Amino acid sequence: MAQEKIWFWNIVKIMEPRWVMSSMATWAVGMLTMIVGVKLHFMFLKYFAWILSILAILFFIAFLIMFSLRVLKFPQEVKKDLAHPIVANFFACIFISSAVIVAIIWNVLTPLWWCLNPILSSKIFYIIALILWTIIPVLVPFMLTISEKVDSKHAIGIWFLPPVGIFVLIFAGNFMALHGIWTNWIPYISIFYMGIAFMLYFLVSSMIYSRLKFQPLPAPEVAPSFVIWLAPIWVSIIALNTFGKVLDKNNLFHWNLDFIHGFIQVLSSMIAWYGFWWFILTILILWYYLIKKSIPYTLGWWALVFPIAAFGIWLKFLSIDLSCSWLCPVVWFIWLLAISLWFMVFTKTLKAIYTKKAFEKTKVVN
Repeated sequence: MAQEKIWFWNIVKIMEPRWVMSSMATWAVGMLTMIVGVKLHFMFLKYFAWILSILAILFFIAFLIMFSLRVLKFPQEVKKDLAHPIVANFFACIFISSAVIVAIIWNVLTPLWWCLNPILSSKIFYIIALILWTIIPVLVPFMLTISEKVDSKHAIGIWFLPPVGIFVLIFAGNFMALHGIWTNWIPYISIFYMGIAFMLYFLVSSMIYSRLKFQPLPAPEVAPSFVIWLAPIWVSIIALNTFGKVLDKNNLFHWNLDFIHGFIQVLSSMIAWYGFWWFILTILILWYYLIKKSIPYTLGWWALVFPIAAFGIWLKFLSIDLSCSWLCPVVWFIWLLAISLWFMVFTKTLKAIYTKKAFEKTKVVN
């Protein structure tokens, strides 16, 4: 019994924020499954989307419990992670997961009438994300700035998680505003966040691009992080388009909406074509890893799932805005790819938990 107790606290001690990526990925696949289920009128897909959404919430709650215990019992370990040039960026996953639960509530649970008091629930998770956002994107850059261990070789795709989180927080708030919640101030929050998110994304992109040009490729263990580069592209477009819909509902800024919608369409198109270019480059890089070095399983594999599912969600928004029915089969293909990746990573994670390998620190983040 004492041995089991020791093992439990060992798990708590290494419960890094990267574990919560499973919640982000599961939510994205659940929302995309809901979209496909509605389009195909397949009720079983809607139920499956509900199951995935509940799993995403349970994953997040389980992580919060374990991570809270870690903060209380091993504060030095948390401080060490905050000063680590790679691990520190995983803290963004916490407020990302809290924000995406808001999207789950309004896009999956509420349409199926399986959410108790969606207004109160979404407010709670949005406020949690809001509070965490005010801490993490300020504390993490500060800790990395004063750290003497940060090197250009540490600039990898995981650094994109903070701007991803801000974009997710934006469209989570936009979904609430579209349902009549806090419509008088969420648009102001969204416009403020977008300025920070885009500038942070550009800064991180330049650092990572420079790192790829002048440093060797990262270790195979972090190869999935290349896919994270796609995430801010798709979630930024979702944030922009939902913000446009919020302005239609309540134009607090008294802007010319025709001009704003035109600007959003042009900007979204530019970002999307950049995303397609990076998607092709990502496939080539991962293919190179598979041929030359292989990609060993780590919890970082969850990074493969979220951007692909976000891509499918964005394509659905695009098909509606442009009335392009030919995009629907593409969305279904992306859904099949995302759900296949999810099952593969979920199975490997369960196996790694059973063999206890999941609780071993990856060498590239030590």
